[in-house]
Amino acid sequence: MSGSNLVERLRLAREALLLVSQGKSERSAVSRIASAAPSFQREKSLALKLVIDTVSRLDSLNGAVETIFPGEKFDKRSLALFHLTAYIMLADHTDARTDLIRALRRISSEREGPSLEQLLGSLVAGTLHNTSSDMSEIDQVGIQTHNPPWWVSYCFYHFGRETGLKILSPPARHRYLRVNPLRNRGRTSLPLELKKSSAPLVETDSGTYLLTGPPSILANYFETGLFQVQDLASYLAVKAADPAPGESVLDLCSAPGGKTATVAQLMKNRGRIISVDYSKNRMESWRTETVRLGVNTASPLIGDASKLGLTGQFDLVIVDPPCTGTGILDRNPRMKWHLSSKLLQKFSILQSRMLEESSKYTRPGGRILYCTCSLTLEENEFLISRFLSAHPDFETHPVLEDYGSPGLWGQTSCRRFYPHRDKTAGYFVARLDHIGL
Repeated sequence: MSGSNLVERLRLAREALLLVSQGKSERSAVSRIASAAPSFQREKSLALKLVIDTVSRLDSLNGAVETIFPGEKFDKRSLALFHLTAYIMLADHTDARTDLIRALRRISSEREGPSLEQLLGSLVAGTLHNTSSDMSEIDQVGIQTHNPPWWVSYCFYHFGRETGLKILSPPARHRYLRVNPLRNRGRTSLPLELKKSSAPLVETDSGTYLLTGPPSILANYFETGLFQVQDLASYLAVKAADPAPGESVLDLCSAPGGKTATVAQLMKNRGRIISVDYSKNRMESWRTETVRLGVNTASPLIGDASKLGLTGQFDLVIVDPPCTGTGILDRNPRMKWHLSSKLLQKFSILQSRMLEESSKYTRPGGRILYCTCSLTLEENEFLISRFLSAHPDFETHPVLEDYGSPGLWGQTSCRRFYPHRDKTAGYFVARLDHIGL
């Protein structure tokens, strides 16, 4: 690793951390900064890992900065540098420490120099003190697992201490690819040349493969739309909805298009899909992805999924609403530092409105697929229970009984997926059939 590459990697990570502090996701922040220069592009993957790992540990990194600079206030740009510095110095790295320190100095400004030197000196000297003996168990677990105390308490209360600890410290999650039959002559099997090669793929479900190595060998296949990156739980959720050729589908909160494409694939590009999202920018991503994957039966609609104002009804309505994302905190760590009972209530209210709205557009004999990448009961089982109490013309339909675990609090027809148990994203899936009365 040359010194210039290391400097570029840290500079990219620092600029991306600044965008994350302003509300961008880790991936979009890195992609945005990396698009500015070819030298950044080469360091994109390693810089993303640095960003995710740094944001995952913001509690302890903030603590380190506050201990070394008691009472001092820094702007977000300087904090991004200091958080990155603290993470690098406190973590184990294969790069020589002197090279890292030299690179950190090169990406700092003259104004930041004295504070950076003080931070480096304190971290190298190991002057931080461990005060965990004075903390409650919840606070100690929060520090050990890098989670906010509210989320630790929630997991212990609802899932028990043993399972809660596993949720709070999940293993590294697998990455899955799906063969896109719309670009593969209707087949979900690998092309012959990949079957004969040493491609790092292991089939886990029909057309779904576990990626066991670097994806670079598959770059050309991604460009042509042969492969779609999709977590196994996300694919299984669409499979549970059982979309069929010729049906009409309303896909709510559809961007960036992963589920839309999967629906189109299962429908063999025959039928009609209306894909709704609130954001024009997100729908541009949806358009790019659906074109890449060969979807020609879906139409985009920018609108509010909680008050659509449409006419007509559909065979299938997919509700994949905004959520707390507690099932994917490993890859979106910034989200966990905002978790609270107030935020949970906010999402639950929005999700209830969207589910209520979706029922208006589900024909008798049709069904709703409701799914989230959250593990909280308020966004899942509690919400489904309230909906069913208010809508006796809907009932849950058993799904995915060979996968995941039954839903909680009596909603056993629904399915839950846990990262530590199922090697997928944390996920909840419910199918609600409109039986009519």
